[in-house]
Order: sequence, then C-alpha cells, then structure tokens
Amino acid sequence: MAYCLVVRPAGGDRTWTVVDASYATVGPVEEWLEAHRHLWSPNTVRGYATSLAQWWSFLEQRGEAGRWSEAGVPAVAGFLSWLRNGRTVEHALAVPADAPSAETLHARLAALISFYQWQEAVHSVPVAGRLLRGRAARMPSRGLLAHLDGRREPGPSSLVRVRRRRAGRPPLLLPQEIQAIIDGCATWDDRAGEWTGNLRDRLLFSLLAESGIFSRGANLDTRGVFLVSPGQRLINFV
Repeated sequence: MAYCLVVRPAGGDRTWTVVDASYATVGPVEEWLEAHRHLWSPNTVRGYATSLAQWWSFLEQRGEAGRWSEAGVPAVAGFLSWLRNGRTVEHALAVPADAPSAETLHARLAALISFYQWQEAVHSVPVAGRLLRGRAARMPSRGLLAHLDGRREPGPSSLVRVRRRRAGRPPLLLPQEIQAIIDGCATWDDRAGEWTGNLRDRLLFSLLAESGIFSRGANLDTRGVFLVSPGQRLINFV
C-alpha cells in the first residue's frame, strides 16, 4: 500500500510526497510533484499526492506498479470502481454507504490525467494518449468579454468519466430575506449621522436585488463609490 507522507526538508517548507509499500519514494510521482511545487499551493500538492498515492496502492494491489507506464482506460476505470468500493475490490454489487462523492472521484481522475500528461510531455510516456481522445465533451462557458482574450480551443476529453449529479435549482429568496442581507452589510445610524458597516457590499447586493443583474461573468468593482444619507438618492463615482 502506498502512502501520502508529509516531509520537511532541511531548511525548507513542509510538503508531501508518496512512498510505496516498501516505504521507498515513488520516483515518477515525486519527480512530477517536484516539478510543480513552486507553482502549486501546499494544499494542491497534498491533494495531488493523495490521489497518486491511492493510484499507486491500486497498482500494487493489482501487481502492476512496475507497469505504471503501460496503464490504459481499463485500469483507470477499474481504479475509479475500486475507490467507489472502499479501496477493497474493483467490482461489487452494492456501493458502500461511505463511498466517495462524485467530486472526490473527479479530483482523483483529474490528478491522474495531469500526472500522465506531464509524463508524456517530459518522458514520452504514452498513457495520456490512451486516456484522452477527440475534443472536449462540453464547450466551457465563455465570460462576458471572452471575445477579447486569446483563449485556446477546448482540448481533448477523457475517455473515463465520472457521472456528476446535476445541481438543484438555486434557492429563491423572499423579499424580507433579501432585505436582511442588505441590512447585514450596512445600515444608516441616525445618531451618528453616518453609515455603519460595509457600503460596498450593500451597494452590490442592492444592485443585484433591484436590477436583476446576475453576477456570474460580470466584474463589478465598487471601489471609489460613496453613498450618502437615505433621503438623498445620489451615488458619487470618483
């Protein structure tokens, strides 16, 4: 069984690596992690190390750790099934109650694909080519000013996928609940003759509530905005 191990090099920061069943560092994984430690946050390194430790444990259980560079779609699909079944068996009639969520499985798969894409780019390991085919299954959403950027066309999609549950409808806030949010940002103090709280947040939520603007894809910058007393309907932009 492989492990995600926390280490602290002499004079360095705490980080994570992966060791195999004999407690030896897994060379291919450590090389990949080391190439990205200066780019990723510690939490990202930890998450990727955990994903690859579980992948290496799966290969060890199969007796295929020495053939990690020969993996394909059947092995990766078996890995996801193994995770769903509590990291015990690949096939089971019933999924255990504590099975990982679709989001966790997707994160494990994303880390695995990232690992093999790097191995292919650096060492010509051909696994990523077996896992990725064609164009992206879905076009990514475009931002409000997407026509001004130089985004690339969507890349290939994974042949191994994790089915995600569709998110439910967002909750509908009642008028009094919306007002409570607005008042929680800032209120007018008659005694002090001034606003107390965060006026920028109040402006943002008031704008969303009264105009119906949807915030996704819109960058609203309220720096330099001043609100005056409630009796005056004036907003000064400086």
